[in-house]
Amino acid sequence: MHFFYLDEAGCTGAQLNNPQQPIFVLGGISVKDVGWTRTVESMRRILADFFEHDLPERFELHSHELVNQQGAFEGFSRENCSQLVFDLLGLLESRKHPVHLVGIDKRKLADAENGQQHPKIDPFIPYQICFNYFINYAEKYTSEKLGRTARSMIIIDEKEIYQETIDELVEYRRFHVPNARQIKQVVEFSYPIDSVRHPMIQFADLVVFLSKKFFEIEGGYKDDWPQAAKDFYATCFSKIASRMPWRGLIEIAGVEERPAKQLLQQASAFPTRRWKRHYNIG
Repeated sequence: MHFFYLDEAGCTGAQLNNPQQPIFVLGGISVKDVGWTRTVESMRRILADFFEHDLPERFELHSHELVNQQGAFEGFSRENCSQLVFDLLGLLESRKHPVHLVGIDKRKLADAENGQQHPKIDPFIPYQICFNYFINYAEKYTSEKLGRTARSMIIIDEKEIYQETIDELVEYRRFHVPNARQIKQVVEFSYPIDSVRHPMIQFADLVVFLSKKFFEIEGGYKDDWPQAAKDFYATCFSKIASRMPWRGLIEIAGVEERPAKQLLQQASAFPTRRWKRHYNIG
């Protein structure tokens, strides 16, 4: 069994013209059932070392607080907080966790033209179009990268306003599409109640938050930021991207998926070509 721990960043519902949140990202990491406890232990050890073994009670890692030295990280230097980010991202490599992401540039989605609709989602709501994509993605990844006998579970931070849509979409993809396209290897979906008890969701939050910030930079939304900030997020994303099994959008089969697929192709948020050279990343 493999677990996909997912979180989202930049969710503004159907509002696509929010200048403060121009990018939406859904994603996270996948973990083997026999390995997640070691990753959690390593994550807690890194955090305990950072706080000199005085970890705040019921501590929860909030990425925006970490990078902005707020909340539990108030009073720590930017250099120390940045190093903590790098130390946590180092777990992706040392624990060999794949990263899975899909991002939407909301302005591009708003400008896209598409007269057709998906049977179960509103493809002009970033959360819905990305979650629909991820169901296909997780099924493909489980089948092609893990093997036909592997099974997986998607664990997401609950979004109450979309729960009914998600439930209907999952049932639709299990039973109401041609057999070859039915979801079979993603066997379950779970909604954590308390993210403090699910540190892997906190890890997913870190991955999607950093990716969103970098996509905002690459999309031209943060041109006024200092170069040091841009370089920091570029370095973070280089560590994240190195663990992504597929860099671009995967192919999605099915007539019913064509409108959503076309919208994703028009509106997806990905770095520009040769972006590493721009930030002097080897």
